[in-house]
Amino acid sequence: MQNTPPMLSGGLPFLGHALEFGKDITKICQRGHEEHKGIFAIKLLSANIAVLDGPELNKFFYTETDKRLNIGEVYDNLKSAIGRAIFIGTKEQYANQRVFLRILFSREKMAKYVKSMEDEVQFWLDSLGDEGTVNLTDDFLRLTQYVAGNAFLGGDFRKHFDGDFWAAFEDLSKAMSPTIPRNLPLPVNIRRDRSRRLIKRTFDPIVENHRQHPDNLDDTIGILTNTPQRDGTYMTNQEIVDFMTAIFWAGHETTAGQSAWLVTLLLQHPGYLEKVCQEIEENLPLDQEITGSTLRNLNHIYWSIEETARMRPAAPIQMRLVEEDIELEGYKIPAGWLVMVNGPVTHNDPEIWEDPDAFDPLRYSPDRNEGKNAFNTVNFGGGTHKCTGMNFAKNEMAIIMGRLFQQFEIELLSKDPHTVFGMGAAKPSEVWVKYKKREVPLGAQAQEAAHKS
Repeated sequence: MQNTPPMLSGGLPFLGHALEFGKDITKICQRGHEEHKGIFAIKLLSANIAVLDGPELNKFFYTETDKRLNIGEVYDNLKSAIGRAIFIGTKEQYANQRVFLRILFSREKMAKYVKSMEDEVQFWLDSLGDEGTVNLTDDFLRLTQYVAGNAFLGGDFRKHFDGDFWAAFEDLSKAMSPTIPRNLPLPVNIRRDRSRRLIKRTFDPIVENHRQHPDNLDDTIGILTNTPQRDGTYMTNQEIVDFMTAIFWAGHETTAGQSAWLVTLLLQHPGYLEKVCQEIEENLPLDQEITGSTLRNLNHIYWSIEETARMRPAAPIQMRLVEEDIELEGYKIPAGWLVMVNGPVTHNDPEIWEDPDAFDPLRYSPDRNEGKNAFNTVNFGGGTHKCTGMNFAKNEMAIIMGRLFQQFEIELLSKDPHTVFGMGAAKPSEVWVKYKKREVPLGAQAQEAAHKS
């Protein structure tokens, strides 16, 4: 019989590698790679996890999802926080609900979302005043929440959602660590369940109003109440609440952290920031709405978004449950084990990336195209589970960067931002910046060109 993957050294009795994993996912993944390149195993409490290294094993991971690997039965803490919906539902639920993802992230919808994004970004920028300091980690969290609210429920979303509603999502995130026993009456779980009830109370009357007025198809809840699933059935009220909770959480949590890291990395690399600002000057008119055509000209911004996702991924690891024995790379991974992609190593492998420790967005330019293999990074998933909202997130970050650097001069005050693991998506520690409104905003060249055309 084949051996199971070699176990990483340093595990503790009962806890296994849980403490090390919860403290810094990147370090434990790198240590495993150094000890056992290819496949190795870690233990989190009672769970055995096979960790997969490299693009080819990433491809196996994603192509086997919904076959021999199950995503819906892995994220117990995520399900306890959000409910069963989309990527954390059963295979049947995911297949049923993908129809809504195709509708919500269609090209027509995306064009409308860009307007929502710009409205909320400008609203935030106007609130800053002429100069001051701000913690972008916190401010981007609220900004991306408002973008999700506006995009998915329309511009009057504020009349439904108050500060307590948005704060509830922070309680959900704090309960998502895989090292927290989800069924124990711990304070973090009590707050999670209280927040779940608050979110449900907020959504219930909105859903019911759409049930009573089935002609309202404009927003997401209207689509969910009036559109059949793949099997012809309609979603229940609870399924709609779970779906909306998942969309709102996924629609802001990862994007907020990535945006804060993006600003940080650009400020730490003024040479590339100069390229971004020149691009804004030439392609982003101040007095015109941003469109899809505008965004397509912001190459340096989008390349910097890709590089940020590589260097500071919000989702550096993903897991699946093994449903039947698997033979892989000479090892047996038994049914009942978990498997995990090793994003921190793949994203920094010198065999894949030239000088991987360097912030170098030009690696995504057409003449280099180091990211051409879709499985070289895992931040947005892969295969049929590639994040459907990926372009939504990238467009949102591009608009934030474009308008922020267009209108303000920014200085990084935080000396050593670092990644915080263990509570929802990986995110930066506090990112404090000093800002001052530009006397002459960038975009004069683009504005003049637009008027001439």
